[in-house]
Amino acid sequence: MSDWQIYRRLLGYALPHWFMFCLSLLGYLIYSLGNVLLADLMQFLLDSLDDTVKVTSGIVSTIAYHFYDAGAQTRVEFARIAVPLAMVVIAATRASGFFMGNYCMSWVARGLIHSLRCELFNKMLVAPSTYYDSHKQGELISKITFNVEQVTGAVTKALKTVVREGLTVIALASYMLYLNWRLCLVFMAVIPVIAVVVAYVGKHFRRYSRRIQSSMGDVTQVSGESVSGYREIRIFGGQQQQRARFRQASQYNRVQNLKMAFADGLSTPVIQSLLALALAALVWFALSPDILQGFTAGSLVAFLTAATQLGKPIRQLSEVQSDIQRGLAAAEDIFAQLDLPEEADTGSFEVRRAKGDIEVRGVSFAYPGSEQLALDDVSLDIPAGRTVALVGRSGSGKTTLVQLLARFYQVGQGEILLDQVPLADYRLANLRSQLAMVSQHVTLFHDTVYNNIAYGSLANSGKEAVVAAAESAYARHFIESLPRGFETTLGENGGGLSGGQRQRIAIARAILKDAPVLILDEATSALDNESEHRIKQALDNVMANRTTIVIAHRLSTVEHADSIVVMDEGRVVARGNHQTLLQEGGLYAQLYHQKFAD
Repeated sequence: MSDWQIYRRLLGYALPHWFMFCLSLLGYLIYSLGNVLLADLMQFLLDSLDDTVKVTSGIVSTIAYHFYDAGAQTRVEFARIAVPLAMVVIAATRASGFFMGNYCMSWVARGLIHSLRCELFNKMLVAPSTYYDSHKQGELISKITFNVEQVTGAVTKALKTVVREGLTVIALASYMLYLNWRLCLVFMAVIPVIAVVVAYVGKHFRRYSRRIQSSMGDVTQVSGESVSGYREIRIFGGQQQQRARFRQASQYNRVQNLKMAFADGLSTPVIQSLLALALAALVWFALSPDILQGFTAGSLVAFLTAATQLGKPIRQLSEVQSDIQRGLAAAEDIFAQLDLPEEADTGSFEVRRAKGDIEVRGVSFAYPGSEQLALDDVSLDIPAGRTVALVGRSGSGKTTLVQLLARFYQVGQGEILLDQVPLADYRLANLRSQLAMVSQHVTLFHDTVYNNIAYGSLANSGKEAVVAAAESAYARHFIESLPRGFETTLGENGGGLSGGQRQRIAIARAILKDAPVLILDEATSALDNESEHRIKQALDNVMANRTTIVIAHRLSTVEHADSIVVMDEGRVVARGNHQTLLQEGGLYAQLYHQKFAD
């Protein structure tokens, strides 16, 4: 998209705040007219000293004589009262307009940023798994934090400057045209040159802004990894390596910021020099005898005052270019994320509670960007209420099959059915409401223990049900020993709890959901032998009368399964119960002797 298309789309978020935007425009218009009246006030003052000119030729003088009868007062006596009074009134009105414009525009800008940030976050919540696979975690966080803040600069600071100073330029230029259009054209001849400089510098700003955004993603990524992995860094002595990675990312960010600062710092004096040349030419032409004949002393000073006042808003309009380009580069990236398709959800079939019959028919699948098949012609039949264990070496396709069952990815070839209905025919939310999952890598939120168990759609389960779920997961005892029991706020990802305690909270969450299909992806891997023994009965109870898929490397979690499916390199190589597979002496027996033996 072009710069204007991006900015127009950005301003579309301001439409819900149109009333405050109009108030802001009104405030800035008052402020701009105040600048014009301050210049015109000089004409009133100087013309009052000359009896040979018409004193009511200016705007302020006309208003003053209209509302106040000078009577027998001389011009100077009248000006002695009217000019100071006009100064105070104009300054107060101008200040009020400045405040109203700034505050109302900030209201609009912050509302725009809030809407944009929430929309981006909401988009990430429904983005397909491939989106997360193709982006680093630090990069995604940087989009919500750093990129949105860059848009803040383009909207908050830049929009205020563009509107306020733009209206000021229009008002002062109109006043100069009113006084003498020929001289005004002399001054305006420099504007196209300034526009060329701004456009040229803007291209560099955009390029540097993109690099700065990318480098901030790297800085965030290294920082996040270092915080979350501080134990491994210290155990393996990786401090120097992390310092070098962070220094490299930060140095690249520093260099790009310096390049932008150089372009920004160079453009300002160039524009100031052009304005000085234009003002010098203006004075040279203004003092020409032919031009002077059409001016009074007051109108000439008013014209030059207005021309001088134009320098500041024009300079500020050029300086805001860097903020605009940063914001446009960030907005371009944000809109690219917002325009990405969401998870495919074309199904319409819904069921209150599924029976749990699962059938996998000739499924083949490769992860996006990979040519190697993660699953190769896999077929399974899992009757409702049965427990099936998936075993195999790492990378054999066990977890991939589970992710396809939850429709985190779309099946490439073949199909998976739940109760004889293809998964693609289900509404996505309805399908996932039939599944409960406990994985090896437990995710807990910075919230209370209660809210971590009664999470999402389980929020209205009730206190008794939550406590019962915790009891079933053998988690109630340690939860109630916490400082505030179930109302204890956990640290990031359950910080302060042991691995087994975190996993028991996740199991309690799955028990509370009471879904017809239960997925245990190495759910007891973080439990010690005693804890695993205590929780085994709870898992047996929750697995009863529901379809359970178990992925595990520990004998105790698979030996009593109704059926064991052995996978290798994306294929099903054997199936049967524990004793049958051991007697066959295949891969299962090999894995059993290597890993499963207690």
